[in-house]
Amino acid sequence: MFGFGKNKKGARKVALVDCGDASIQETSKYPAKIGGGDSELKTDSPFPFLEISESKNGNLTLAPLDPNASVKINGTKILAPVEMSDVATLQVGEKLYYIIADAQMLEKARVMDTSKWLVFYSETGRIEDEVPFARLKSSVLSRGLNGAGIAICPRGFEIGFMFSSVFGDDKPSDISSAVPILSESSEAVTCPLCWLKFDVGDAMSIAVHESLRGDPVLGPDEMLRFLPTSFNEDGVALDPAGMPAPDVACPHCRKKLPPNYLELERRIFSIVGAPSSGKSYYLSALIRQLQSSLYKNFNIVLKDLDPSGNMLLTQMKNSLFSAKNPEDAILAKTALEGLMYERYPRFGKMVALPKPMTYSLSKDGAAGTSIIFYDNAGEHFEPGLDIEESPGAMHVASSSGIFFLFDPAANRNFKAAIGDYPDPQLTIDGRLDQQDTILSEMEVRIKRILAIEPSKKIDTPLAVLIGKCDIWRHLLKEPLGNPVAGGKLDLSIVEANSKVLRDFLIATDPSIAASAESISKNIKYFAVSALGHSPQMLTEGPCAGKIAPIPSKINPIDVEIPAIWALSQSTDLIPTTGA
Repeated sequence: MFGFGKNKKGARKVALVDCGDASIQETSKYPAKIGGGDSELKTDSPFPFLEISESKNGNLTLAPLDPNASVKINGTKILAPVEMSDVATLQVGEKLYYIIADAQMLEKARVMDTSKWLVFYSETGRIEDEVPFARLKSSVLSRGLNGAGIAICPRGFEIGFMFSSVFGDDKPSDISSAVPILSESSEAVTCPLCWLKFDVGDAMSIAVHESLRGDPVLGPDEMLRFLPTSFNEDGVALDPAGMPAPDVACPHCRKKLPPNYLELERRIFSIVGAPSSGKSYYLSALIRQLQSSLYKNFNIVLKDLDPSGNMLLTQMKNSLFSAKNPEDAILAKTALEGLMYERYPRFGKMVALPKPMTYSLSKDGAAGTSIIFYDNAGEHFEPGLDIEESPGAMHVASSSGIFFLFDPAANRNFKAAIGDYPDPQLTIDGRLDQQDTILSEMEVRIKRILAIEPSKKIDTPLAVLIGKCDIWRHLLKEPLGNPVAGGKLDLSIVEANSKVLRDFLIATDPSIAASAESISKNIKYFAVSALGHSPQMLTEGPCAGKIAPIPSKINPIDVEIPAIWALSQSTDLIPTTGA
């Protein structure tokens, strides 16, 4: 690893970080040149244009080598040598770099995300937007701003470039104070609806008085969104008509946020699977079982944080577990732009995004954590779908846990291994098994959004759920243990179960394990069944030809275990043992 400070000869080390591809070059040779030719720190310039030297007291000096070169240090073209502090910004034509001579700052630069740039106010550090670099200019100008006082920096870093210096109309400024710093106290929040970041102070209130119906962005049927300037004695914002307005909205999509969303820690859990793999059944069973297991085993209360926003999932759960006949227990497939989706403004256009299903977790009266589930149409992960035009699956890149639901009933090798097991799901013809392709596409999407090299893996917990285990678990050579006991999650049992299931999956169809294990460093395999029994084929009535659960036999198997494991990896709520 790059070690700063003094080397054996006393030279201070320095690094050049390319903000385009996040590549890093390092040197401790002085004087060191930046540019082309024989430069120690290379750019695509034909000749060296800047020289770095070290003074006797250890300070670094930057001196221009070509007075005609289009080069700026900290937003200003320098004509004479200047001293630099630990970090300086460098602009070479349209290319942006950081010159770094500090160990901690370089470590931050190693993990910065150059695929997304923050737009913030240089004086306060308040975040205005988060967009790809190509959209920075339009993001600022579309807000009616002229760029004055606005700075930009890659996500994950805190030293910025002045917007006016990068995009024109810049004025000379003092070299020592021209580096804007993103305030560490600025609290960025990710909207669960459009997945854009905003500062807590920029959250908009939603007007209540009927005379304020009509929003310039959302249209005449929506109540006005506004930035509050007055509050009542309880601290609740007052709308322009003087009515208390407790509901808040994202400043980007302007949609209503779940109650208390800004006050809680937030965790996103993404459920991914091929079309018709059973994600809606799994999610319906998961919420019911997770609520019971968390309270019984860990004294954690799972509550509906947004009853109106979660209404569809609540209806699905009630339909499944309160059905009196098989027809009533059938859940509709999640369509690409069906009821589980809503159209939101994002980057200036209306796009279909999945509705978040938000719940709160609390223990011993503490404020707790919110967890957000998304039920995506499987088509959103099929290759060829433009994630900019249809970004409905982008939440996987921001997830604290990813659940991939593998459907054995759609896999030829699994069906051959299961044999003549009497389950109608095994007899459906014409289903295209593209589950390994869905996994590969998910990997490409995540690494593209996070600007991760294809060969690298993410740290996000990935749970591979081998579904419908009631029809195949008798094929396992070893029984699976119960990892939840005594108020703790036994990670050694999770690991042992995962190994048994991985070996079984590799012996049956290794493509799924191979694709999954190229995505994450933290991966576990789980056996689950949302129904716990073989459903039946309906032969008469309006639902004839459909497969339906038998209400009296619904008994989910271990559907909550993957979520408990993911919570143990992303929060401090779950006590563990056997690590």
